[in-house]
Amino acid sequence: MTNKTAQQPSSGVEAVLSELPPIQELLIEVRTYPVRLLSRICDQYAERKAPVPDHALRLAPYLGETALRALIDGGYVERQDELHISVHAYVPTASGRALIGGRAPAKRAASKKVKA
Repeated sequence: MTNKTAQQPSSGVEAVLSELPPIQELLIEVRTYPVRLLSRICDQYAERKAPVPDHALRLAPYLGETALRALIDGGYVERQDELHISVHAYVPTASGRALIGGRAPAKRAASKKVKA
């Protein structure tokens, strides 16, 4: 197999492989995991009345961290690092709470870019 073939599989191959049951299950998990994670953060934040520590989230390896990063980038969750209870803690934004509450956010959430 050449490097070019590995980088650009034909759409026919993608179509066939994407129909395999494990791949379908993965696609469903990729779509639903961020919803469950945002809901968990909102619920725990409401219960604790404080930021949710990272260890309380029990993230799935890779998918959980990627979903969390997407929620932060999308402006649905904010990370707070200056807490003594954890390395990171998370707070749902108004947009995140509105989304989970079944209401559309007033405007599209925007991430806050931090300059390094």
